[in-house]
Amino acid sequence: MAFGVGALDAYLCDAFADTLARCLTHCRVSGKSVPKGYAKLSLPVGPMFGNYAVRSNWGLRMATRTLMERDNLLQLSRLKELFNPALPVGHRLWVDLMDDYVVLDRMRLTGFRRSGYQGLTGKAKSDAPRKAQGAVLARMGEIVQRRHDIVHNCDRPKTAKQPLTLSAAGKMIADVNDFVVIFDKHLDAHRLY
Repeated sequence: MAFGVGALDAYLCDAFADTLARCLTHCRVSGKSVPKGYAKLSLPVGPMFGNYAVRSNWGLRMATRTLMERDNLLQLSRLKELFNPALPVGHRLWVDLMDDYVVLDRMRLTGFRRSGYQGLTGKAKSDAPRKAQGAVLARMGEIVQRRHDIVHNCDRPKTAKQPLTLSAAGKMIADVNDFVVIFDKHLDAHRLY
């Protein structure tokens, strides 16, 4: 199933709402402190005190969703601050995920071929995950900006219509889909709460 660019924001907001609600519920039940990265978040009070008799933690989820409705998560640079408090050291965004993206063997996404990445040694090997991270975030940023230009500017970011081939659109969809699949599997496997 292809995961379109337009749904990326919705997915990321939902993933964050779920992650934060799980964390806050865990802290409330266990008596542990809220992670430092979440301690200063401001959640809307109304949804927190709504009448959700069937699901006790639903108020937290609805408050988080309301927070996300005022914001968006298409600023990919913000994802680290929002998800890393719920991820253990060694499994944080983004460097720790780069091997999973490089395995896709897409130069346009990571700036590396899988065989070249795996064959690196020394300083080149230690620098490679950061370079791949920059490439992944740049590629996703380009796709998000292109979608924004299509939807909000009639695909004329600087007054000239931009070409878009079926092949290029298919590659964008594949990259977004794989970005989400890898991110989602990583959250499910490593989330602390």
